[in-house]
Amino acid sequence: MPLHVQSPEKEFVALADRSTDAFAREFFPLLGAVARKDQAQTRRARERVAKVLGETMTLSDFLGRRRALLEFDAALSQMPSSFVHSPVVPKVSFTEAYKDILSREPRLAANAAEVAELYRKTHAFALAKSAEKAITDSVQKAIGASLRAGKTTPQASAIIQKLGDFTRSYANTVYRTNLNTAYTAGRFQQAQEPGVRTVLPAMERWSVRDSSLRAGRHQDGGENHAAAHGLVAATTDRIWQTLAPPSGYGCRCGVSLVSVSELRKRGLLDANGAVIRYEPPGFGKFRAHANFGRRRPDLLIYGGGSIT
Repeated sequence: MPLHVQSPEKEFVALADRSTDAFAREFFPLLGAVARKDQAQTRRARERVAKVLGETMTLSDFLGRRRALLEFDAALSQMPSSFVHSPVVPKVSFTEAYKDILSREPRLAANAAEVAELYRKTHAFALAKSAEKAITDSVQKAIGASLRAGKTTPQASAIIQKLGDFTRSYANTVYRTNLNTAYTAGRFQQAQEPGVRTVLPAMERWSVRDSSLRAGRHQDGGENHAAAHGLVAATTDRIWQTLAPPSGYGCRCGVSLVSVSELRKRGLLDANGAVIRYEPPGFGKFRAHANFGRRRPDLLIYGGGSIT
């Protein structure tokens, strides 16, 4: 049975937690093939990684789009979006999971094939090749360290054992980061539709508020995602070019759509009905990882145009 949740925070965390281990397992055959220098097996393992990553990102994108539509429906019916339930990953394959979502939300079906094709053919293989390079570099470093210590070239089994924890950790980081990228891209894509934007013209950034939230501590590497919690801005505001999640590797921050009525209640609409940006206290302390915050995720995935 599908798992049901009551908030986008819980939805995204549940999606990641339900399938991270399954994805990480796909990296071990790739590590083994690279360690054995088996080119045919490496190619097949890379294709499996790309397949799972492409399907997962497609599912995450659809979930982001569906969440936006659910918030749209809730706003129209004057219900708070916290009452909206949506399915996360049931215990079936990723392909079956997003087919289930499309059957529940026909409004997403029109461009579903194009979305899935984009992730599978373009982004997933690029990411899989990048992952293969990272694993290859780590294998070469392990061999180099052994030779410098005056030992013989280690057997593939020894390399796999030595790099097991790295591979699992690296896979989890790749998975969670790209899951968030696709989820946010789907939300922004859906939010740009004129009908949705009329009712829900703004977004609010949120963070999962627990001990893992990056708050500028030394162990966070100076990243401070907590400072942006509560930021509200129009969906078309250029601030999302640098503030749309993810803001670092494995980031669990996200955005929710904000209705006209909620903006009016908060005093965030001007006399002309335009959204007034709200920056939370301490917002100036926000710091993303140096490799993030250069382009909004949907523009990164889909380019300058939009799929509608």
